[in-house]
This record gives sequence, structure tokens and C-alpha cells, in this order.
Amino acid sequence: MKRALIFLSLLLIVLTAIAQPKTRDRVKRKYRNVERVSENLPQVIFRGLVRDINKIPIPGASIEIEGIKRLVHSNEFGQFMLSDLPTGRLRLKVSCIGYRTKTSDFVLQAGFNDHYVALDQERVHLETLISSSQKREQQIPDIPSAVSVVNNSFADRLSVNTIEGIAKIIPVLSYLEPGAGKAGFSFPGTINNAGFTEISPSVAVFSDEVPLTQPGGISPLFFDMERVEVLSGPQNTLFGRNALGGALHFVSKKPDNYLRGFIQAGGGNYGAKEVTAAVNVPVINEMLFIRAAGIYSASNGYVENTQGGTLNGTNNYGGRFSLRFLPVYNHKLDVTLNYNKNDHSGMAFMNPWFAGEVEDLRIEKYLISLNRGEELGSQQELIDGTLTYRYFLNEHDYWTLISSFRKSNASDAWDADGTDLPALGMDDEIKTDKFYQEIRYNFSRKSRTNGSAGLSYNHERNSRWHGISSSDQFIYEIFSSPGNFVMPSENRYPVNPQPLNDSPLAGFPLSGPHTEEILNEQLTQSAQAYFHLTYRLMQRLFLTGGVRGFYDRVQLAHESLFTGGSESKLGQFTGSAPNLLYLPFEKQQLTKNNMSFAGEAIITYRWNENLNYYLKAARGIKPQVLLFTWESQPMVVKAEQVNSAEAGLKTTIKQRVYWSAAGFYRRHINVQTLQWGGTPGNGLLAGNGKATSYGIETTVRAALVKGIDLFGNYNWLQSAFDSTGVDGNEFIYAGNSFARAPEHSFSAGLTAKATVLKGLHLFASPWYTWKSHFWFTEANSSGLVQNAYGLLNINAGVELDNPKVALSIYGTNLLEEFYHSSAGHWGGMFGMPTVMPGKPRMLGAKVKWNF
Repeated sequence: MKRALIFLSLLLIVLTAIAQPKTRDRVKRKYRNVERVSENLPQVIFRGLVRDINKIPIPGASIEIEGIKRLVHSNEFGQFMLSDLPTGRLRLKVSCIGYRTKTSDFVLQAGFNDHYVALDQERVHLETLISSSQKREQQIPDIPSAVSVVNNSFADRLSVNTIEGIAKIIPVLSYLEPGAGKAGFSFPGTINNAGFTEISPSVAVFSDEVPLTQPGGISPLFFDMERVEVLSGPQNTLFGRNALGGALHFVSKKPDNYLRGFIQAGGGNYGAKEVTAAVNVPVINEMLFIRAAGIYSASNGYVENTQGGTLNGTNNYGGRFSLRFLPVYNHKLDVTLNYNKNDHSGMAFMNPWFAGEVEDLRIEKYLISLNRGEELGSQQELIDGTLTYRYFLNEHDYWTLISSFRKSNASDAWDADGTDLPALGMDDEIKTDKFYQEIRYNFSRKSRTNGSAGLSYNHERNSRWHGISSSDQFIYEIFSSPGNFVMPSENRYPVNPQPLNDSPLAGFPLSGPHTEEILNEQLTQSAQAYFHLTYRLMQRLFLTGGVRGFYDRVQLAHESLFTGGSESKLGQFTGSAPNLLYLPFEKQQLTKNNMSFAGEAIITYRWNENLNYYLKAARGIKPQVLLFTWESQPMVVKAEQVNSAEAGLKTTIKQRVYWSAAGFYRRHINVQTLQWGGTPGNGLLAGNGKATSYGIETTVRAALVKGIDLFGNYNWLQSAFDSTGVDGNEFIYAGNSFARAPEHSFSAGLTAKATVLKGLHLFASPWYTWKSHFWFTEANSSGLVQNAYGLLNINAGVELDNPKVALSIYGTNLLEEFYHSSAGHWGGMFGMPTVMPGKPRMLGAKVKWNF
């Protein structure tokens, strides 16, 4: 299937190239079908190219005719076209953040009027911020939604080279990676599904317009990226079925017509080392370009395990090959191939409430004792290929065809009880195969209505083998420890608060070593269709709206086995005996079809190119989830829904300050939450909650003087579960806050660069990120909480103009703030929650050569 699609696409391009000769050295007057103007109704069309003083095209710039309801944005090549214009003198206004707004008068005649437009920059100016979150290139101030962009140059100045670092810059985003192949994202009000493959993600993650799978389909490697776009709130209309809480879009650097590249190498404490390189080569001038990039990064780990080895170490490498082919003026073909291999030493899951036999074990000292020693660890191997073909009818009307295939294999072995006892050990093997196909049409009507419509099909197969080794006796020993964690009342097993006097387990026959296996196979087929547009109703008033429909067919096969050792007596409390987690059951299959829809409606008041306000209403949806209860009986968790209202403003002041602020109010229905309890008839997930959240998100970028820029992000959030669920019964988490949802969070910093000698510059980028108190679980358990903490970071060094070499030193968590990166985990499902420490102070140096 994949080979056939690639062959047909290439055949189409070759045939078209033979049939249509190229034209060059013109101002983009190339689209022959548009040039057929009606004799009775002559058209007036203004078309051109927006570029900077170095003749580099500027995508996403706003182009409008003053006094006439016409507005478009330059496409990815900097081209634009305004149609249905009157003849005579008209005033053209071109604006883009980071550039001086240009206003020019032109006398237009019937037919085509072609002009270049060059934008100038002030001596002190903002960096251009472009996003394709509405399926076309736009500058961020023109997008009526809460969207943040971290581009490559900004991340490089801060020495951020991981996805975890991106999440620290954008504090409303939460990222967790408890092992290779188990990355997960969340926004407040959504579940971080890292490590729980049974849970569908609530944050859509895209790479070059292709949706990824999480967990299992995301690599932690961040290299040779153009930008990362982060959108909070329901984004289903444009980003599909998993965008209930928000969306991320990773855009990699594409090949272009320049011979250039870079090499970067560095190292630091804890055995950290990294080499990154990329090269861009134009094979055939203005026709065929290739780009190759690669990375190798490793560290020894920062947590010592007294049972052997170090924990939280990495050994990652990957590469990307990209090809761009422009056979004729209105055809574009992009091919991208990725390969990543990620090896992690064991993850430092620790039970701080159990002392064990080793004295003075403290997670604050990054010293723990996990019984499996050097057996612990995880691996992930990921390969994918994407073919994107685009056929231009004109600058703003074009078809896009995307075909992608992705394959991921991951395995993991971890100590789920977090002690030196062999109480609960877990192993995973996860395999994912994914095929994605999309066809999309972008359009502009009379340069007044701009939008897109598309169809997509996703075919994804996941298989997971889950092995459990346990011992009732050791589990009870942990429960009976004088300092044992006091579980919520819905604990899986009947354990009283400490001290354990007259425990219900007293005298209960507990078993010894026990092993079991669970095998799950899930096939998800999803067909989606969407329509989205923006209409300029009045000179300053814009209406934006869209709708997306989903048809999902999900098949889940489940098999649970008792594979050896003693029968687990603790399983009797949940109906799982003789197993601990799932009742042994032969392979069975559950199939469900589901139809749903999501939509949004937005009103934007655009005072001018530097100031706009918007009101947005959106309905988000997360599809129903198929699960099996602890008794291995099929169950369906209802689709989760969010109804959101948002108001915001975006303004640019003299191209030196950009400020955006958005306030939102959201009602959450059928909230999907992790269940700590293990009573018969229940499973890992519940979906009967209701909740309310509201808050403010604000971002500022400022260019103070030449060489000194400031940035800041602040979020304020209030969230609470209702007293009753959707079923009208008392809700178990009534009044609790969302997990990983601090009331206050912010990041702030500056980037400074000064010339000390001709061709010699000094630079420094200190920045700080902070979060107030938050809970790790919806149960809001007192022990699973993170108090307010902040991390101070810096990147500083010296840079030469010739050769283009930069030497820098960097440091993260300079104040050695101790914090937990996560808590709860699988151990929490069994009454033995664990915590994982965040990274200590990291120091290092690196050198980069651009050529």
C-alpha cells in the first residue's frame, strides 16, 4: 500500500513535469489556469512576493488593501495574491511581526499586477513568530487562539535541546517521560498518560502535520527543528481526535536552496555528552534539495542504585533525512525519513515511606535501593517516513496530500514498588504500527474568505505484553511499615491508616512469589473530516468557525494469564485472584464504533495590524476508551467533553513589544480520571466526573535595546471537581483540584548579546521557571504533592563572526532546587505510590560551528 502510493505520486509528478515547462526569473506569474480571464468580466488581481532586505521570502505576513475587505497571508514561499479588486489607485499594507509595516500606493489595471514587496527591520525589533496552526502560515498576532511558539533560534539561545526543556519555557504544558517510549503530555484538566498505554492521550502531538502516537510513538530527541507550536484548550477542530486539552506541532527544518550546515559538540557532569550536526545541499538549483541531520546524546544518570547501576541515564541517537523536489512551478514534493534509538537506564521510582534494610536512603540525595539492580532499563526504536505532495492552483488555493507510516518498538523493566523488596516488578513490550493519510484543500475566495477543508484516515495497531512479578508477603510488609503512605479511602486493598492496629489483613493467608501476564492488542481506525474558514465580515470584524466529524472503530483484544508461582490472595479483594491485577481469562475481543463532532466559533475585532481582540467558543471531545475491569470484563469509558469560552487580545507595540493575554472558562463533562481503587467491576479509568476550570494565560516578548530581549509567560488557574458526577451520585474527588495544575506558574528570562571587538561577541541568556503548589493525582493525597519550586538556568559564551563559531557554557537548576518530576505511577494502583526526582544541577560546555 505504502509503496503503491509513493509510486503513484511520483508518476503524477513526472507526467506533469513533462507536460508543463517551467518558467523562471519572473515575479511569480505562473499559474496558467488563473490567467484565463473572463472577457465579459475582467479581473483585477494583485500578486507578489514578500521578502526581507536580503531577498529571503517572509511567510505568514499580512497583506491587505486599505478600505476594501481583502486580507491574505503570504504562503510558505512568501507569495500572495489579492483578487476581485477595482481598477485605479489602491493602497497596499503589508505587515509582519518583527518588520516595519509597509504602506504603498499602486495603480491597478485589469488583469495581473505583479510586484515585489520588501520589508525593512528596525534596528531594535522583535523576532518573527510564525505558526501554521490554522493549516496555513500566519503570524501569531493574527491567530485568534492561545498559541505559543518556540523557534529554533530562541531555543538555541537558551540551550534548550529537549522536549522537557520546551515544557519548562511554556509552563502551562506538562511533560513526563518515565522510560523510553513512554512520553506523555498534559495541560491542566487532562491526564498525562505516560506509562499507561490503556489511556488515550488528551493532547494531540503532530510532527510535520502528521499525528503521532503517545505513548510509544514520541522520541525525546529535539534537534534540527524549525519551531514548536503549543496550543492550549480544545483544539479538535484543526488537530483531530486527541486534542481535547490542547495540541503540539513540531516543525522540522526543510531543505532549501543554500549550501550550509552546522556541527555542535559538548559535554557536562554526570557523563553528559552530545554531538549534533546538519547539512543542507542544493542538488539541482531551485529544483532539488536535500538535508541530513543527526544527534547523539548520552548521560550516566544522576541517581545511584545501591543494588547496582545508576538510574535516569540516557543513551540516544537519531537521524533525519529530508528531500524537497520542485519539478515545476506549482508542484512540491517533500519526503522525510526519521530514525531514533533511545536507551534509558532504569527509572528512579522510589517509595520514600519505606526505609528497608539500607539506612539513610534519601531521594533528596539521589540515592535509592531498587532490588532489580542493573536489570532495570528501557529501550525504544522508532522509524517513520512521510511523503507530502502539494499542488498549487494559485498562491492560496492548493491541494495537499500527506502519506505517513510509523513503526515503534519499546520495552521497559521497572521496580513498581520502589523498594529493595521484590514486592512488585513490571515489564512491558509495546509495538506500534501506524499509517496515516490526509488530503486537504486550502482556499481563498475573493481574498475575503480564507480556510481549508480536509479528509483523513488513521490506521493504528498497538500490541502490548505486560508482565507482573509480585509477592503478597512483601506487599503487606510495605503496607505494615510504621511510616507507610496513608492511601485514600478508595485504596485497592483494605489498609487502615498507620499504625496498622487490627488490620483487616491480620491472619489472612498471604502468598509468596507470583507471576502473571496481560496481553492487549488494539486496532484503531479513524476517519475524520473537517471544514474551517475565516470570513472578513466588515473592515475590522472577522468571523472564524469550523467543525470536525469523527468516525472511530476500535477493537481491543485482551488476554490475562496466571504464569507461575503462588496464587495472589490479595487479588480476592478486586476479583482478580488468582492474579493480582487481572483475573485470568482467555483471549476476548471488544469492538465499538463511535461518531462524534467538535467545533469552534470565533469573533475577532481587528483594530489594526498591531491590535486585535477575539472571543472564542469551542466544543472539545475525547473519544470513548475501551478497557477491561480487574475481573477481565469489557467496559467502555464514556467520551470526555469540554465546553470552552475564551477571550483574548494580542498587540504589538512599535515592533518592540508583543503581548498576548487570554482568559478562559471551561466546563468538563465525563472527566476521565485514574482510579486508585480496585473494587470489583472497576478498571484503571473512570469517566463520570464533572469539573470547572478558569484562568488566564499571558505572554510577553520585548526587544529592549539592540542585543537585549526579554520574554515571559504567566498562567493563573483555578480548577475543581463538582460534588456529584454525571450520574448524579456523589463524586469521589469532589472539590479536588486537577492533577499537575498549579494555581500560578511562570517562566521569564532575557537574551543578551554585545560586541566587544569587531567580529567578537559575548552573549548570556539567564532564565527562570517557577510553579506553585500542585497535586500529582486527582485524589489530592497529601503525600503526592509538589510544593512551590523554581529552576534557575543560564547559557552564556563567546561568538565569532569568521569563522562562525560559538563557545558556550550552560547550567540548569543552578540553585540545586530539589523537586519531584512525577509521583503515583503504577505502584499507586496497588497502594504503593512512588515518586521520581527531578534533575539536579546540570553543568556543561559546548562548541558550535555554522558553515
